[in-house]
Amino acid sequence: MSDDKEEPLTMCWFGFYQPYATSVVHIPEQVISPKEIGSGELIFIWDKYMKADVLTALLGTPVPWSPALIEGYAREWVEKDDGSYTVNLLRKEMGTCLGAVLLISRLAEDQLNPLKQYYDKKGYVLKKVKALVGDLTRDILGFLPK
Repeated sequence: MSDDKEEPLTMCWFGFYQPYATSVVHIPEQVISPKEIGSGELIFIWDKYMKADVLTALLGTPVPWSPALIEGYAREWVEKDDGSYTVNLLRKEMGTCLGAVLLISRLAEDQLNPLKQYYDKKGYVLKKVKALVGDLTRDILGFLPK
C-alpha cells in the first residue's frame, strides 16, 4: 500500500473536437453543500477554468464548485489559423452543455474580475440561465454568448 497522498481530481473536458471531445467529472477539491446550492450565489462556467488548478491560479484561491448542466447551449469546436482548436459556446435549441457552478459568495468582488475579463474577451457576458445542479434546477448566472 502506497503512502502517497491522492490528489483530488477536477472536472474537465478533453479532445480535439466533437464527437471526440469528452466531458469528465471528477471529485472537486471543495464542494458546495446542498444548502449553498439552494441559496448561494452561483456562476456557471464551461471551459478551461473547469480545471481546479487553472481556476485557482487565476483567482488566487480555491473556489467551491459543483458539476452542472445547462440546456439550450452547446460547445462547438473551431479550428484556428494556426491549426489548433478552440471551443465556443453557442445557443442551440436542443443543445446541452456540461460545466460547473462556482460558489462565488466566498470570494471578494475583485477576485472575479480576471474570470469576467477572460470571458468578455471571448465575447461572453453574464446572463441568467437555468442550470441543473445535482437534482436541483436553479436560475443562476452563466458566461453565455452576447
